[in-house]
Amino acid sequence: MPGPPEWVGTTVRWDLRQDGDYTIVLFSHEGWREQVEFMNHCSTKWATFLMSLKQRLETGQGAPDPHDVRISDWH
Repeated sequence: MPGPPEWVGTTVRWDLRQDGDYTIVLFSHEGWREQVEFMNHCSTKWATFLMSLKQRLETGQGAPDPHDVRISDWH
């Protein structure tokens, strides 16, 4: 199965840019046929994943699934 029906035919794009000592990640999930509730769900999940990626790069440990993180793990 290629994925949820609403997602089929969409495009995920990652663009990286350098700004001084910083790397800027530009992310988009484009090509939705129509604006459906699942699109909002995906946006939230992508945000969680991107914040986890940032945390992983900065600390060595990410949290792609917040349900797997214990509050005692937070700094």
